[in-house]
Amino acid sequence: MNYKNVWNPESQYFHPRNADGTFVEEFDPLLLTYLSGDDSFTNDYVEGSALQWRWAPFFDAPGLINLFKNKEYFVNELNDFFLKSEAVIGNWNPGSYYWHGNEPDIHAPYLFNYAGRPDLTQKWVRWILDSKYLNRYDGLDGNDDAGTLSSWYIFSSLGFYPVAGTDIYQLGAPLFKQAEIKLGNAKLKVIAENYAPDNIYVKNIWLNDSLLDRTWFTHDEIKNGGTLRFEMSRTPGENE
Repeated sequence: MNYKNVWNPESQYFHPRNADGTFVEEFDPLLLTYLSGDDSFTNDYVEGSALQWRWAPFFDAPGLINLFKNKEYFVNELNDFFLKSEAVIGNWNPGSYYWHGNEPDIHAPYLFNYAGRPDLTQKWVRWILDSKYLNRYDGLDGNDDAGTLSSWYIFSSLGFYPVAGTDIYQLGAPLFKQAEIKLGNAKLKVIAENYAPDNIYVKNIWLNDSLLDRTWFTHDEIKNGGTLRFEMSRTPGENE
């Protein structure tokens, strides 16, 4: 949990600190490390802007949200992070906002779940699936490090996503009507009811016929197989 020691409540960012504990005065959260010639603003970040690293503690999303002024502010800031991102794919300049070509924030759309806005997780995950993967030579942002972006696509198209460092899967929305996943000798079947290309939101989710009242499940709950069933909708459901 040492990450909290570099959070600046005033700037609302993970902010470089001096040896005496004071925060560095020169601070530009939109400046990319790639474009900072002398590293004066970005020496404390790697391959991204302070804004892109703002969402980094994927292993402790509740703790991250609690660092922000309030939950509503967190949601608005995270949503703005996606709204201002580039829909262009394969751009040499990733921009300062959401960029799907690198690992620091590819978990970010699933953070809305923790803030009670699964509809925004579903919206932005589908946006990434639709706009950030194309069948051409420059059909990805960045490159597919060790299959990371391919894995992201497969998991997200199935409707759930593994949270690194945990045994938890966060729920999104499936891209296919039906899929089966082999789990050793068992199978997990994923079904999307009321499926249609425009039905990107989830109204209800059942795991083995039990209605889920949460946006996640654990690996223990699926390791022996079963059925994960989504009821899809064209409009967002009620916030959880």
